[in-house]
Amino acid sequence: MAKITIDGVEVEVQEGINCIEAAKAADIHVPHFCYHPSLSVVGQCRMCLVEIEGMPKLQAGCSTTVKDGMKIHVWNEKVDAARKGQMEFLLINHPLDCPICDKAGECPLQDYSFNYGTVTSRYGEFKRTYPGMDRTPIGPHVVQNMNRCIHCTRCIRFTNEISGTAELGFFKRGASTEVGVFPGTPLDNWMSACVTDVCPTGALTTREFRFESRVWNLQSAESVCNGCDVGCNIFIGYRQGQIFRYRPRVNPEVNDHWLCDFGRFSYERYDTDRVVVPKVRTDDDYLGISTWREALEAIGNAAGNATKTAAIFSANMTNEEAWLAKELFVERMGASAGVMVDAIEPIRMKSRTEWHLGTQAAPNYRGVAAALSGVGSRESGVGADSTSIPSSASISDPRPPTPDSLIERLLTTGAGDIDLLFITDAAFSERAKDPAVVANLRKAKFLVVMSWDANHPLNDVADVLLPSTIHAEKEGTFTNLQGRVQRIHQAYPPKGQAVTDLELYRRIGAMLYSDAEEFRGFGLIPEFAVAETAAVQA
Repeated sequence: MAKITIDGVEVEVQEGINCIEAAKAADIHVPHFCYHPSLSVVGQCRMCLVEIEGMPKLQAGCSTTVKDGMKIHVWNEKVDAARKGQMEFLLINHPLDCPICDKAGECPLQDYSFNYGTVTSRYGEFKRTYPGMDRTPIGPHVVQNMNRCIHCTRCIRFTNEISGTAELGFFKRGASTEVGVFPGTPLDNWMSACVTDVCPTGALTTREFRFESRVWNLQSAESVCNGCDVGCNIFIGYRQGQIFRYRPRVNPEVNDHWLCDFGRFSYERYDTDRVVVPKVRTDDDYLGISTWREALEAIGNAAGNATKTAAIFSANMTNEEAWLAKELFVERMGASAGVMVDAIEPIRMKSRTEWHLGTQAAPNYRGVAAALSGVGSRESGVGADSTSIPSSASISDPRPPTPDSLIERLLTTGAGDIDLLFITDAAFSERAKDPAVVANLRKAKFLVVMSWDANHPLNDVADVLLPSTIHAEKEGTFTNLQGRVQRIHQAYPPKGQAVTDLELYRRIGAMLYSDAEEFRGFGLIPEFAVAETAAVQA
């Protein structure tokens, strides 16, 4: 460890880190463009110049490592003059198009221009431009505006050092230097949109979010991506109950600063009509809108007449939902229950120290399987270590689990011997859209389906259809492939008359078992409500 002084504040930091990272320990921000904590240091932008006592010239904070006893000045007149001069250089050619730029509101260049920019330039009003390169698609997701580029090389270093695909590079020389893709090699790797995150200006933007919303009009919620079982940490950008984008949230142990394209744009699946009211099938075989009381009474009548009950759990459930659903269906109703997850082409995601391999098309198979197997019950509590995961959900085996035998039988031979079948999520598998599978599940004497997608084929065959929620409308935890329990936060309330899935199970349980303590309260199940402990990560 090294004791250093930054702008008069004495801090103790790890010896050998650079001045930018050391300043963070003193809660001091060093302006910078080209530096990124997960990319190599190139010292190109010169915005991070700092004064170090004993050195005759200003030093680049990104390439200068700290030593014990150093005295660093981040803010003084000498440093301020140097930064103003560098900003003058950068703004010689940068267009004044913040009002129409998607990066406005979260752009470092825009922020620094307020602190260090001037309204006049000693270099005249003529700006170098790149004709025809102001809205250039360079890949399926990324649009380039070369006029806004400040040549920081973050995007080039990302494709070289992180994705390893090296599609981007510098072309031409001097004032004509431009960033572009190599001929015949579009920016089409599985993490391509990450270049828009590392770009400090509006030079690279995503086609999907382009001109969709001003960033200051969006609200943000911390969550976990539900595209696969890696469990990348994300911010959900939303407004008035609509998701506009996912952005990566830094977690060095899981996804560092990154997010794959599959997960980043997976929110587009929710751009569909939603199930917003309960429905009950009438005596004349018509599935009509009902009240919650009518839907619950229909379920209660079916449960009273059922001798054999089954439930299909979803790998999209939170740990809390899985626990309460198990208490309701398995422990109280005596139902047979299982969970399955679809396999996907492996998705690679880089943490700060290693690569993870996502192979499951849902975020929480391991957590749901653990709940069903009894791990995480009232007696055993819950943990984030690998010993808490049953063998069917091993974190050491990268292959997706084999389908649960109960569910496989229901999907292939039918549910004709089941009196009451609960499907906790119509989207539990892509196979659930197969007409043959729908017909097999419909063989149950009474079918209850929870669904958020109004166009799902299982909706039409249900005896009771209950409006369900997507993960942006939930509060709870997911267990990823490391066995790490991570918190998701509700971005906005459920649509229409829908309630959270926890509340839905509570209502069913309270109606069937009014004396059961676990169905009386609201919110998280007690053993999972441990956000302040090391077991659950916020």
